[in-house]
Amino acid sequence: MKPKQIITLICVLLMVALSAQTLAEVRVLTDRNGSYRMVRVTQGAHGQNVWSSSRRSNPETTLNVYGDRNGDLRPTIRESPFNPHHPWVVWSKVGESGYGLAWSRWENEGWEPISWVAPSEGPGDSLDADMQFDGNGRPYVTWWHHDKGEGHVLLSLFIGESGWMTPFPVSEDGVDSRYPNFESVSEDAVAIRYETSAGTVEQVISFTFPVTITEDINPLDYVQTESKSLVDE
Repeated sequence: MKPKQIITLICVLLMVALSAQTLAEVRVLTDRNGSYRMVRVTQGAHGQNVWSSSRRSNPETTLNVYGDRNGDLRPTIRESPFNPHHPWVVWSKVGESGYGLAWSRWENEGWEPISWVAPSEGPGDSLDADMQFDGNGRPYVTWWHHDKGEGHVLLSLFIGESGWMTPFPVSEDGVDSRYPNFESVSEDAVAIRYETSAGTVEQVISFTFPVTITEDINPLDYVQTESKSLVDE
């Protein structure tokens, strides 16, 4: 292949790569007054990339525009059950030592600064988050942490402007547990299903929180496992 042909081929490949990147985004659509209408997720090439910004998008309405470059994973997006139904987003974001669990929400015509539900402060990765709201509109998140070949399912809930409660362990120690999902969520308890080598497990976590939840509460004092059962699929 001649040098000019090689250069042309490289340019074409670069254009394809750039175009694939710019087709991926998590973006809010607003009305003429700037009020929230809906959140739109556009996949990149092969359905892999979702974190960037198309050329015609407003950067202020697009979330985590450099996430594809960093290797961030796909997001979980849920709308608040109450008007104006603003979206909340959680995803596995590359941190200092692996994937931590990041979050943001649309509020007052813009995305809030990206913060951590569970930062990547130690070994392992936080993966596959699920999120749901209780009857008061409080969001709950469950995910699994992968470390040294073993998974552990965790739970947290939003406690206000200070952020998220310290993660509470859902699965048993020594049991490889992965891929959690909420079966039900209320102000008093949540039911979480997850996978183990022995099959699907459903864990019910009950709460006895005080009326006012603050960031310094110890979840072990107010959260407990109420029941556990293997589920026949």
